[in-house]
Amino acid sequence: MIVAGTGILTTNMSECVNGVLKGARRLPIVAIVQITFHRSVRYFLERTTRCHRMLNANQEWADFAFRIFEARQAEAVHHIVQKFDYNQQSASVLTLSLTGQGSHTYVVKLKHKTCSCGKWGTHGIPCSHAIQVSRHFGVNASNFIPQYYSIRAYRKTYQGRFEPLYGEEYWDPVDIELVHNPAVRVRRGPGRYVSTRIPNEMDRPQARARQQYQSRQV
Repeated sequence: MIVAGTGILTTNMSECVNGVLKGARRLPIVAIVQITFHRSVRYFLERTTRCHRMLNANQEWADFAFRIFEARQAEAVHHIVQKFDYNQQSASVLTLSLTGQGSHTYVVKLKHKTCSCGKWGTHGIPCSHAIQVSRHFGVNASNFIPQYYSIRAYRKTYQGRFEPLYGEEYWDPVDIELVHNPAVRVRRGPGRYVSTRIPNEMDRPQARARQQYQSRQV
């Protein structure tokens, strides 16, 4: 299971659904159902095709994790490691700046899966400092990549299938009669509409005013 907050950039999961179904709102209910169905079919089909491509390439991890890990492996060769403790597998890492902006020192603890740079905890993928420390301790850094990034987990996520829909003339008859009475309307209560969206720091007046002030200073 993904750690809470790991790699999630939206305020809640409903925002992710809204992103996938963008443009399907404020339409007749039949159109909304059709768009939702066909987009879901396309969404699953594209990712199933992508999964077959990764399997044929003998790729162990999904593209997202694979690209990040490969880039950090290339970056790790420029780091200098000083080991401190074999039991905790802790070490300090000196990064040599290639742009002349100075160097930095970070603390890595492999047993706790932490690095003071904070990148390891962002998506759960080892940072370049952790990768270089793993090399010095004789540990395979790819073993620290969470299993939910594996091709096996990716394939299981999209292993569900959809069946083509027959035309309405082929539907089974039902004994339910839907009656719409235009005289019956749902009246809205008094007062302002209360949003059900989960607020974040951008909704707070103080944070918004502070951000506007800082932008003016720039």
